[in-house]
Amino acid sequence: MKFVIIAGLIPLLAIGSALSAYAASRTIETEATIDVRVWQSRSSDSLYLSTRPEGGEWTTHPERLLLTDEGGSDHFRLSTPATLSLPVVVEVEQPEVVLPASTAEPLQSEPPPSGRASCCTVRGMTDQPAARRDILTKMRGVIAFAGEEFGLTHRGPITLHISHTLSGLFVRYEQAFGEELDELPSTCSFQRGAHIFLGPDCRADERVIAREWIARATDALHVRPQWAATATVEYYLEYYLAGASPTLRDDPFRRAIFFEDARDFRLGRASDEMSGAAMLYAIRSYGSLEDWLAFYDHVRDGREEHAAFEAAFGVPLARLYADFEEWAAQQKTILTTTAYGSCLEAASHIRPRTSSEGGGFPDFRVPLEWDEDADGYVCEGYAAFQAETLACVVIGEDGSE
Repeated sequence: MKFVIIAGLIPLLAIGSALSAYAASRTIETEATIDVRVWQSRSSDSLYLSTRPEGGEWTTHPERLLLTDEGGSDHFRLSTPATLSLPVVVEVEQPEVVLPASTAEPLQSEPPPSGRASCCTVRGMTDQPAARRDILTKMRGVIAFAGEEFGLTHRGPITLHISHTLSGLFVRYEQAFGEELDELPSTCSFQRGAHIFLGPDCRADERVIAREWIARATDALHVRPQWAATATVEYYLEYYLAGASPTLRDDPFRRAIFFEDARDFRLGRASDEMSGAAMLYAIRSYGSLEDWLAFYDHVRDGREEHAAFEAAFGVPLARLYADFEEWAAQQKTILTTTAYGSCLEAASHIRPRTSSEGGGFPDFRVPLEWDEDADGYVCEGYAAFQAETLACVVIGEDGSE
């Protein structure tokens, strides 16, 4: 069995330094209970520490400790030292002091963190600073846009966990919460509390980053029915990505109408895009975005969805189910009868996306073609281009123009 002595790991040393300023005028005898856990890499002798103040949450510190034979003994190995700073609040009763009146202006209290300081911290992939900065830049962009356009509030700071591999996310989760996962909730992204985990295939995806933040800002993980939450998140997400309010003619919603069964919405198993289409239909048919947000606030506060919907829109939720299913069936028929059989046929009738957009046509416009990269677009070898004005110069035989 391997025995390890962890030297220099007494967190109470940090407490003493935190009280030093106060101790200059008064001596205080106190103690604090702090739990300490030690992680050891299976592939090396590297150690990492997790600490938890009494009644608090686990925090894993990034400092790496190494086991050495220097300073140890025949039976023990010694680690390199570590100095940890842990926040501790000490309440001290002070006799009331009456101060003479002052004519000086009162000091302004320090405002809460804002801007960059209140955004987020990235954990993982310390060898890839550019990738870490890119994630922070995208997250800050989402926060700024959503705050200005939607009035959504950022509750931060938050921690973004990334890794080179999926197995690394298991480690990041265990370090954050002190417990193991049997399996990842998603190999792309998931969140818990103030922690967002981004998988290797999704950590640079602006759509994924935006979706996770919007879901957190709208409490989407805790709202029932779930379709109300997913529809609201989908609306904000498409608005952010396009820079304009989404409509039922947008590709994501028409794709859902074409490939999915609208009755899944009633049954609570519709995709995010189908739920978003139902939301847009309700807004267009019965009221406004403000009505939908009022409905969402009701269910967010725990009100039953049928009563909440009728209170916001003035029509029963059952009517939305029936009207939306009928409308979706009509739209599906139209999309089916106007679909094209090949890339060449589609190119003869409709304009493809530009090369900067990735080229091709929406998959529901040419449903028999295979979507190789599963991005919702096919025939990506076809692309529209902007006509350019060409300057032609004719050179005569004698060299004159």
